[in-house]
Amino acid sequence: MAAWWNEWAARLNRWLLGGSDARIGLRMRLPILWLIALLTAVLLLPDQIWTSLLIGLLGLILVAFYWARTVARGLSAERRLRYGWVSVGDRLEEEFTLHNRSGLPALWVEVRDESDVPGYQVGAVRAVGAVDRVRWQQASVCRQRGQYHLGPWELRSGDPFGLFHITRRYDERQDIIIHPPIHSALPIPLPPGQIDGRARVRERTPQATANAATVRDYHYLDPYHWIHWPTSARRDALYVRQFERDAAGDLWLLLDCQASAQLGRDADSTEEHAVLLAAALAARALGDTRGVGLAAYARQPHVVPPGLGEGQQWRVLRALALLRADGEVDLERALQELGDTARRGSAVMIITPTADAGWLPQLARLARRGIESHVLLLDRSSFGGEGHPEALREAIHLLGFRAQVVRRGEVGRPLVEEEHRGFWDFKVTGTGKAVAVRRPTDT
Repeated sequence: MAAWWNEWAARLNRWLLGGSDARIGLRMRLPILWLIALLTAVLLLPDQIWTSLLIGLLGLILVAFYWARTVARGLSAERRLRYGWVSVGDRLEEEFTLHNRSGLPALWVEVRDESDVPGYQVGAVRAVGAVDRVRWQQASVCRQRGQYHLGPWELRSGDPFGLFHITRRYDERQDIIIHPPIHSALPIPLPPGQIDGRARVRERTPQATANAATVRDYHYLDPYHWIHWPTSARRDALYVRQFERDAAGDLWLLLDCQASAQLGRDADSTEEHAVLLAAALAARALGDTRGVGLAAYARQPHVVPPGLGEGQQWRVLRALALLRADGEVDLERALQELGDTARRGSAVMIITPTADAGWLPQLARLARRGIESHVLLLDRSSFGGEGHPEALREAIHLLGFRAQVVRRGEVGRPLVEEEHRGFWDFKVTGTGKAVAVRRPTDT
């Protein structure tokens, strides 16, 4: 019965609104009860006062319904995300446009949103005149990495008398990933690794490296210091060096995602520090034209094979944005898995908060397979736990491997809104060129 009633009501709405997706509903039942009571009084106790009240109330209801119906048929809205690629500390900004194509004004329009982005509140109330539109921007600073969605959302309005309400729902959802920030000032060296000398690197790179493979014709955009003068003098024309990618091995970033080893919460957790470290190290290695891979054996494993270029950086950052250190795989088993995956000559940076030393023999196993290891130990005591990372670091050094202790706060914190001195925006000049400008936070 309920399903039949809902279907009939939906058809009635579409017929009344000419096929519009909006819905009209009764906000208050009391006027209808008054109308029934007055109609009964007119029939049972005929009198001019009851007739006048009945006509006045019926006219008020009809005017209110006509107003709500007219506005509902012409009211619509749209939202547009200004920047689809954001990281923690960046500004998430949307532009909303409210249209009213009807001949009557919408005195109030409420926007209700079901987005789940932390700290992002879209709810607003606006008024829009007849045959008019209103545009505004909604913004918030991204404070937490992860995958979220914008929408669904809906518009709510009504007539000036408050008898009917209008609802127009938009069920579209737009997924958005907030990536971890990249902190460049990290005093942590990258392990070089080594590619087998018999497998010479043949991949060309547009960046200058230590390996110059051959020469090619000069292009007017080439830097002058790339010019190979002996060849240019011999051939009586300008030639530049053609570079090959450095013969350094792939770099694997292994994050210890065992849930029992983690400490802290939110930005002060070992999980967040490990993610920040991995993001910064991946960006630096990719900037050096090295192949970078990611291995994180959480409850939902994230394994990104080594790759090059900006696309690989996006893949690594996406995996880090979705990463949760909630796994049951300990570091020893994770190293075994990585040892079976990584190629000879690769290097691995191990980021772990564990105080257990049972995984150290796996470093020797990786070395026998030709994989260089560098360990980053998150200081448990600085995160409110117990443990002595210095002792574990010395044990790693005695085995012939490099290790470094990272304490809470040394990686860097994401910028919050008060620390921003404005936000970058893009303006188009009169010549059609897009330039980046700094916009104050109070605009």
